[in-house]
This record gives sequence, C-alpha cells and structure tokens, in this order.
Amino acid sequence: MSTPRVYVASPLGQRTGGPEALTQLVHSLRKRGIEAFLIAMRNFRGQDNHPEYQIYDYEVAAEITNRETDHFVLTEVSPIESRRELSSVPDEHIWMLWLSVNFSPIPEARYFSPTQSDCSFYPPGSQRPLPELWPYDTQPITSGSLRTLREASRRTRSRGAMRLPAIAIETSAIRYARKTVGRAINFGTQSFYAESFVKRHLDRPAFLLGDYPRSLPGVADVQRQRNVVTYNGAKGQWKVGELKALLPDIEFRPIQNMSFDEVCRNLAASALYVEIGHLPGRDRLPREAALLGTPCIMLARGAGFCWDDFPIGVDYRIPYTIDWAQYMAPVIQAALDDPETIRRVQEPFRDWVAGEKARYEQAVDDWVERITTA
Repeated sequence: MSTPRVYVASPLGQRTGGPEALTQLVHSLRKRGIEAFLIAMRNFRGQDNHPEYQIYDYEVAAEITNRETDHFVLTEVSPIESRRELSSVPDEHIWMLWLSVNFSPIPEARYFSPTQSDCSFYPPGSQRPLPELWPYDTQPITSGSLRTLREASRRTRSRGAMRLPAIAIETSAIRYARKTVGRAINFGTQSFYAESFVKRHLDRPAFLLGDYPRSLPGVADVQRQRNVVTYNGAKGQWKVGELKALLPDIEFRPIQNMSFDEVCRNLAASALYVEIGHLPGRDRLPREAALLGTPCIMLARGAGFCWDDFPIGVDYRIPYTIDWAQYMAPVIQAALDDPETIRRVQEPFRDWVAGEKARYEQAVDDWVERITTA
C-alpha cells in the first residue's frame, strides 16, 4: 500500500501561531518521507508563506492530486474557504485541527469558556475553590428561527452598503462550519482547552497534536531590565490600563509589530511577561518567554484556564474575576521584588516547554501510523 499524500490548508502570508503550526506539521511530515504540502485557503490563493517560515521544509500545492486516497488537514477557523477540498475528499481522510477555538464561525466555539468539568483550573489534588468568575462575556444567540442570521450580524463589522452582503457571507460561513463539524471527519487539537471544547460541544474524540516553539536566536548580549514588564500588545491592549493605574512605576512594554528576533530580545530584556489577553489556544509568547528565562504571570482566560495547558504555578495564574487587576498587581510587584522565587517555581514549566518538541514528534509519529495503516 502506497503512503498517502497530506495537504494542509493554510492562510498563506499571515504571520501568526496558526500558520506556523501548520507549516511545522508539513515540515515534520516531510522529514518522515511523506509527501506533504501546504494548500492555500480560498482567499489566500496565489500567495506564499511568510518569509520567517522559510526555516521550515515545505511546498505549496495548487490542488489535491488524488482525492480518493490523499488526506486533507484544515483548521476550525474558516472551513468554507476549503470548500473545494471538503467537497471531494472522503470524510475518513479529513482532519480538522482546532488551533484557535474562539476563532471558529460556530457560536458555541466563538464564545466557549471552560469550566472545572471541562479542564481543571488547578493542579491535580488541589482543593482550592474557584472564585466567582467574570460574568459579562458575550454569549451565543440560542433562540429564534433567525439566530444564525443574528449571529452573523453580530460578527459583521462592515457598515453602509457593504453590511448586508457581509452578513450574508458570515451566515454562509456559520452554516457551512456547522455542516462540516457534523460530518464523520476526524478531529485533532493543539491544546487541552480545544480538546475540552470538542468533547463538550461536538461529543467527539480528538487527538492532541500540540506544537512547539521554534529555535530561539542568541540573546546573551541582552541586559534584563528589572522594571520592565512585557505583554501581548494585540491581545492585552484592552486590559493593560487597569494594571498601569495600580503600578504606575512599572514600564509595561507591548510585544507587537515586531520581527521574531525583536520579540525574543524584548522578552529576554523584561523582568516579567504578563499574559492578560484571551487565549484561543496554547499561545506561544508565554512559552517563548519561559525558554528565554522570563517568568510569566497570567490572567487565566481561554486556554489559560486549563492547568494542563499552562502549569506555571498556582499563585501566578490569576482567575478572571471582576477585580482581577487588584489580585494581579501585587503578584507582579512581589515577583519584581523577589525574582528568584518566581523563577524557581516556574523551573518545571520551563522544562515542560523545552520538552514540547519531543512530545510533538511522538504525536506526529502516532498520527502518521493512523493514516498509513488505516
């Protein structure tokens, strides 16, 4: 029996964790002698990968060669942009990877918030109760014959003459995504957070693939600045003001619009990295900070809720309550005053992150066995 080819749908040209994870998958498959290719999602056809991903071994294919025997991988973000492939590849050869749960068109995914029954906030054996969590997050529209249309209207940012066509497109995207996840396709995840969503809302099994931080550049010449705290500028911009008001003497420096080398140098120069954004998957910045020796304090939202995705120490995972900043600010100040304690507590997390590539390679081996022996 010949080894099937694998085609991985990607938003070519974008520079985010998702496209890199998809390129890593193609790279890993090609290392194993499997013919694997990126294939562009509809709105990205004609483009190539971001230049930073030239470090990986990949090729871009225009179409699937043998739709009866080859395998097709896509993410949850926009299945309708892979309609051409999804309409012709058999269900048993389709693999949906949930990388960024809350970016799915499906409302249940878009607004998903885990509970203790989905994934534990605390490590095994902990008896600590959770406080009352933030009650104001938007919930999906669940009633009425036009609920999909109303959800599409909520998602659409277009105004004026473009609004109605945009709502129609969003409505189609939601319906097609629902149809796709209802098929007898296969599911994989990048995080325990995503695994808990697939189990609760789709009632389906999913294998954990994960991903891993790429090799870091040398930063030996970078001097750590004891009063600088970095954060994700794109995800944390709406929350950082609350910390600045409580900690006016600290410089909060956004990680945003930087090359990978610039990201690493800024993380290495900071005394702490704080994650205050909503994490739709196992975000890279806290893990890259760990590998650079920079401790992390996290507002535990999205994938940050799940201990198994971010085991950084109980005291450094702040529950997302109404008064979260009042709890996080003194933890930040204590970590800056006594940096050795947080570094010692998070040493196991740094080791865990360092082991991600080995765990990923094993997961890929297990998956390859499935697709080559089925």
